[in-house]
This record gives sequence, C-alpha cells and structure tokens, in this order.
Amino acid sequence: MKIKAMIFDMDGVVYDSEKMYFAADQAAAKKLGFDFPFEYYKQFIGAGYDTMYKTMVKDYGDEDLIKRFMELNRKEIIPTIKKGMLKFKPGFLKLAQYLEDHGIIYGLASSNYTKDINFYLKETNFENRFNFIVSANDVAKAKPAPDIFLKAWEKAGKPAKNETVIIEDSTNGIKAANQAEIPVIMVPDYIKPTTFEKEHTLAIKSDLNEVIDFIR
Repeated sequence: MKIKAMIFDMDGVVYDSEKMYFAADQAAAKKLGFDFPFEYYKQFIGAGYDTMYKTMVKDYGDEDLIKRFMELNRKEIIPTIKKGMLKFKPGFLKLAQYLEDHGIIYGLASSNYTKDINFYLKETNFENRFNFIVSANDVAKAKPAPDIFLKAWEKAGKPAKNETVIIEDSTNGIKAANQAEIPVIMVPDYIKPTTFEKEHTLAIKSDLNEVIDFIR
C-alpha cells in the first residue's frame, strides 16, 4: 500500500497508557467512595478529558466530586510516568523509523491536551520526532467528531486521502476517521473489534509491527 502520511492516535496506539489511566481512575474513585467499572470507562476511550468530565458530571450529578476525581487521577498518573512506567506500544519505534527512512510524514492526533502530550514525549525521549501534533487544544469537538483528524490531515499538507492512513485503537477514533473520510487501521488495545470495527476499517492488526508489513 502506497502512503504519503500516517496519523497516529496517542493513548493505546503510541503509548500503552490506557491501562495506566484506568488504574488511576479506579484508585481515585476508590478514595472518593464510588465505583468506576471498566464497562463505564470504555465509553471515554479516545474521547478526551472534556467529554469524560461533562459526562461524569451529568451521570453523578456532583461537579465538585468529579473535579476532585480528576485532580486525584492526575496525582496518580504523573508520578507513574516520572518513574519511567509509560511504555511505547510494541512496534511503534520500529514503525516510526520505517516512516522516517521512507520519507513518509507522520504525526499525532490526540484527544489529550498539548501540555500532557509534550510531557509524555519528553519523558520517553521522543521529542521533535513527529512532523506535526494536533491536540484537544486545537479543535472545538473531540472524537468521534472528525475535527482532530481533518486538522492533522491539513498539517500533513493535505495529501490524497487514499494515501493517508490513521492508526486507531478505539471505536470513537474509528468513527472520527470515517467522518473525516480517511482510511483507518485498527490496532486493538482495550477495545476488542466487533462487527462495527471490522466493517469500518481498512484492516485490523494485532500490533504496529503488522502495520509495517501491511504498508510495505
């Protein structure tokens, strides 16, 4: 498959971070005395903190509680990352090197905030490698709206969409890619592919090493 640009989601695709987030959420919820099961959490994968915050305020009916939840969550995550616990997903570094060696532009389109993305990149020594970065700060609507991928595609120089590929792990991300009309490959993390994911992706690969073989 000939491609000119690749757009990566971050959490669950570049970094093995979703497990870290969920563990931090559960720890925060436990301290505040409420349950936070995975079945509830998975709706937020790929959607970003703003969506999570607004939904939880609505569901729990207590804005102060959710503010404290978010604060505790962050207090759990930052020390974990500083201890070197944030790891790249299998195959990412190899895929990034392949793209660089073949002159293929690649960037990040994450529902996370710019300051957090920069922190993650610095802590994992991957600063200045992506050709472009788009974050939640750059768009009005989070995934599953297409805004973040359309912005990333523009930053990539607007290559032909059939020569651009998005790498995603979430249903929200796949919906966003579909709305942006850009082909998407799913590399599952927490969300396991169902009929929807199989019918709305270019391919489903078990890890990023398989993506290299697919585009080679």
